[in-house]
Amino acid sequence: MTIPRLTTDQACAVGAALQRLAAWWRRLREQLVTLAKLITETTSHLVRFATPTRARIRTDRPAWANPYGPALNGLR
Repeated sequence: MTIPRLTTDQACAVGAALQRLAAWWRRLREQLVTLAKLITETTSHLVRFATPTRARIRTDRPAWANPYGPALNGLR
């Protein structure tokens, strides 16, 4: 197997492509950090919103059970 050598122009093109790729990864990382901060902030708001609701959850019956008694099966 032979490994061809790059010309100066090809080496410069590879270097430029690697620089563009590194810049793209940096931008992606910055955007992911921003997204993670927004998700953390939103999650904290949702937790504060859900806390009072969790306090009202009944444990004396299954969650699927109707609190008003058995279903009427369409009869009234």
